[in-house]
Amino acid sequence: MATGLMKLPENRVRRNYMGGAGIDRMHGKSLCRDNHMPEEWVGSMVEAYNPGMEPVAGEGLAMVETPDGLRCLKDVVEADREFYIGSGSVSFLFKILDSSMRLHVQAHPTTAFANERMNKPYGKLECYYILHVREGIEPYIRLGFQHMPDRAAWKEIVETQDKARMDGCFEKIPVQVGEVWYIPGGMPHAIGEGITMLEIMEPSDLVVRCEFEREGILVPEDGRFMGRDLNFCMDIFDYTEYSKEEIIKKCRICPRIIEENDTCSLVRLVDDKLTPCFFVDKRIVTGPAAIRHNHRFTLGVVCAGACRIEQENETILLKTGDSFAIAAGVEDYRIVPEAGTEASTEPVELVTVYPGA
Repeated sequence: MATGLMKLPENRVRRNYMGGAGIDRMHGKSLCRDNHMPEEWVGSMVEAYNPGMEPVAGEGLAMVETPDGLRCLKDVVEADREFYIGSGSVSFLFKILDSSMRLHVQAHPTTAFANERMNKPYGKLECYYILHVREGIEPYIRLGFQHMPDRAAWKEIVETQDKARMDGCFEKIPVQVGEVWYIPGGMPHAIGEGITMLEIMEPSDLVVRCEFEREGILVPEDGRFMGRDLNFCMDIFDYTEYSKEEIIKKCRICPRIIEENDTCSLVRLVDDKLTPCFFVDKRIVTGPAAIRHNHRFTLGVVCAGACRIEQENETILLKTGDSFAIAAGVEDYRIVPEAGTEASTEPVELVTVYPGA
């Protein structure tokens, strides 16, 4: 029997940078530590690609508890695709990410470039929702060239790994908890240290890594240029020079309230003006709230508070850090906040992601 509501076990994934303590903190663990598993892939039905690391079978694929035991979510969905996904597809990858170091500078192709030059269906636009910043950190990202090199100069910088010149191309773009940002294809970027965020991206693994080594962590050769050469990759970059103010105006998203009543508000964080691949919503729930489902396969993370979600004869219990899935075939459901430790109920914040049209 198909299950409309699914609580998803934690799904940590290795990457070529350090972090993860912030994800442990979200889950309420007593020991929070950084390691090479700084990401949690929410409801992922794609495998992780980690060049230079020992392969792990099925890494990245989310699991789910079923009456028959722990099964791969992808297999559960494929067994009843109409109920879970309907006529669409899961056109995004959804992560919780926590960095203890600044990440390597990189860029992704636009969808137009991926279509026309690589015969690929998607580029890789990314969106960030900032959840938490470590104590003592002034949070920032690198985003776009603030001091633009021309194509030849940027190629030389990447080729020679001239870190001083590379650093000189960027200024720190300040970010704050609660902000939403998007990173267009072609724009060089790097997440700063000490940030926990939700990251939602178009379903592509295409990445050009401009910085080969950072804090002793080396990006192997086969993980740098998408299997192409450096000349090819130089065509991907947006060489526009953007001031910090221009980047903020261009890439910081202004969320908007879609619905609001006595117990629930719905805020649209990302809509289809940026990408046809996904929507991102935030719900703030202060009391029992009846939700009319969007009839799309939906993945979610509880960012604050505790609640139960129920529909018909199904109930899942969730707390901060937990993730869940809602099948497209669900008609409606209820979110009910659970009492906190002092017999009071704090507002519940849930962020959900679902496919675009």
